[in-house]
Amino acid sequence: MSIIYHPQEYKIKDESMKNFIDHDEIIEILEATRNPTQEQVKTIIQKSLNKQRLSLFDTALLVNANDPTLVAEIKDAAKTLKQNIYGKRIVLFAPLYIGNLCINNCTYCGFKARIQPKKEQLSLVMI
Repeated sequence: MSIIYHPQEYKIKDESMKNFIDHDEIIEILEATRNPTQEQVKTIIQKSLNKQRLSLFDTALLVNANDPTLVAEIKDAAKTLKQNIYGKRIVLFAPLYIGNLCINNCTYCGFKARIQPKKEQLSLVMI
């Protein structure tokens, strides 16, 4: 089985070792998706339950849902999706780091660009 992935296009082109997070674009999308309709939220919930990739716009609509009934439906769908995929297992994801080169400055990350140790990347032979 192969996974077909068609990445979304954003204002900043996805290029290796270049910042790809556009704060203004994220704010614009969040502003544009304020007060989603019940129909929009239910459509996205069904999309997720069908294991279809959600876009940034889809995700923003879910984040902006503030009707308690819709929020409960989002949580129920997330629980259902988790159970359908993982069952009763607890799954942890551990990234495999093959280098410490990064241009981002994520608050939680030890590889952020502000940290100045020697930056290295493993070669294919080393991996």
